[in-house]
Amino acid sequence: MDAEPHTIPRVAVHSTAGGLLLMAFFTTLWASWTLAGLPLPAGFVVVAAFLVCVVLFVVEGIRLFVLARRFPTVDTVERRGQTRSMGRRFGVIFGLEGVLIGVASGVLGATGLSDYLNPVIALIVGLHFIPLAGVFERTIDYWIAGWVIAAALVGIGLLTFTTLAATTVWTIVALATACGTSTYGFYMICQGRRIAINAG
Repeated sequence: MDAEPHTIPRVAVHSTAGGLLLMAFFTTLWASWTLAGLPLPAGFVVVAAFLVCVVLFVVEGIRLFVLARRFPTVDTVERRGQTRSMGRRFGVIFGLEGVLIGVASGVLGATGLSDYLNPVIALIVGLHFIPLAGVFERTIDYWIAGWVIAAALVGIGLLTFTTLAATTVWTIVALATACGTSTYGFYMICQGRRIAINAG
């Protein structure tokens, strides 16, 4: 994002804006899951804190969508091809993630292992960041992946080897995952601010 003004393609601005809205959605989802094992007052405080982040992500995402009009559309055959390729790869990864979550949910429910649903979904979410690092050429995806995968494995370990209540484990995993998606969101806000500087 250190390019000169107006060399950033509009699709890159849209990508950052869309990523912020996705992080807003998933942060809300994981934050709400922290309520599983928290007393209601504490749960509301935790969720409220994450919702502040969510509001920031949404506001910044909308601002970037508006700002995108100042940037040029992809204007070469090579760039258009790269954009389509990235879009396809992202779609495949995102779609596969959804399929795996659906399959895992069905298998765990059918085998009486529903307590593992939360950390297994977190594991799938964490794993999907690894190929995304290649798609978007961002190293932060590896860091987010490592954090979320570690939290998921800790959750699976706690359920397997301790007597800790599943709701408590779900809260731990959900809190860690929400921190991961929030970190990603703030990274994108920083990227958005750099884009705004390029817009002049």
